[in-house]
Amino acid sequence: MRLSPLLAAFAVLLVACDDPAPPASAEAPTPPAAEPVAPDTLDPATVSDGGGIPLSPAEVDRLVAEDSLWAEALRIHYDAVVLDGHVDTPTLMLDRGYRLGERHRRDHVDLPRMAEGGLDGAFFSIYVARGYGEGQAATDRALAMIEAVNQQVAGLEGAALVRTADGALSAARDGRAAVLLGLEGGHALQGSPEVLRLLAANGVRYVTLTHANTNSWADASTDAPRWGGLNTLGRELVTEMNRLGVLVDLSHVSDDTFDDALAVTRAPVILSHSSCDAIRPHARNVSDNMLRALADNGGVIMINFYAAYVAPGADLDDVLDHVQHAAEVAGVDHVGLGSDFDGVPRLPDGLGDVTRLPWLTHGLLARGFSEADVRKILGGNVLRVLAEAERVAEELRREAPPPPASGR
Repeated sequence: MRLSPLLAAFAVLLVACDDPAPPASAEAPTPPAAEPVAPDTLDPATVSDGGGIPLSPAEVDRLVAEDSLWAEALRIHYDAVVLDGHVDTPTLMLDRGYRLGERHRRDHVDLPRMAEGGLDGAFFSIYVARGYGEGQAATDRALAMIEAVNQQVAGLEGAALVRTADGALSAARDGRAAVLLGLEGGHALQGSPEVLRLLAANGVRYVTLTHANTNSWADASTDAPRWGGLNTLGRELVTEMNRLGVLVDLSHVSDDTFDDALAVTRAPVILSHSSCDAIRPHARNVSDNMLRALADNGGVIMINFYAAYVAPGADLDDVLDHVQHAAEVAGVDHVGLGSDFDGVPRLPDGLGDVTRLPWLTHGLLARGFSEADVRKILGGNVLRVLAEAERVAEELRREAPPPPASGR
């Protein structure tokens, strides 16, 4: 497909990031290969940002007096690399002029509160609502949101737009919040590998194959099925995501789409913001069989905090139940955090914004998780998966040139 003039204009959007690439042209070329972190040199159990505890001495003393385990929890939490798989703050940034660098009383995420909560980085969701359809308007919406994030992050000393595992690690160790981009809503691709390449060239590092809606190539979990999973174009797009180093995100997809994607992908997949059906039955949550398949793939489920997916009258302990269940079924190497901050109307009691993340670390330790396992869950597992996707992408690009774009 040919790009519209508006798409072509956005295609030359220059992205400031850890591995700067030439701007994408109207032909949407493949981004140049990054210098990936070798997955076998990245130990999720020990990865560290070397950061200190930003809380006041009085607050630290208060917590430790309440429970001596807090001393260990604070040490681990603020030294670990903590990454969130899904925050919807970009929608606020584009639609409300929300300033990421300023502290807010409402909403869930901003740069000062990220520092207080020890959140070293997050995938910022480039969310495209189903109402934009599956054409140019949806892609334009995604590109406008990417530009809004770029403009704000470029002006902040405490944040950096990054594209790789190494970039996220480097930013965290420099004391800057790592901002990665994930597209939520595969309909924004217009069923086009060319548009996928354009968005990847502009920084997108995962694609949620569907949102609430079934699209022209993949069935959603909360919409009527059309394809029985992925159709031929859907399988082609998953393969192209592998080649680009773009993570395949299976949150929101139907069970059949989940199975088809695992059958096609050569890279580990993610569930950027999903929880466990065995704890809270819901179409958006993941069965134990899916958790076991995810483990076989080497991927990671990042537990969603949205109260509706967690439990009636949800609180912090209910979120910990989901983390623990996923770790017991899939294994602790396959669990992370995907809050859905700024994208949901209600969070569990005790987990009302990003400043409350240390309470998750304390809760995991109280349940008997080891320091190594806590570090994996907080962010190490996500770094491993991102690094492995980068390795697979480099391998695929050596094997074959990009496939021709197909129509619908």
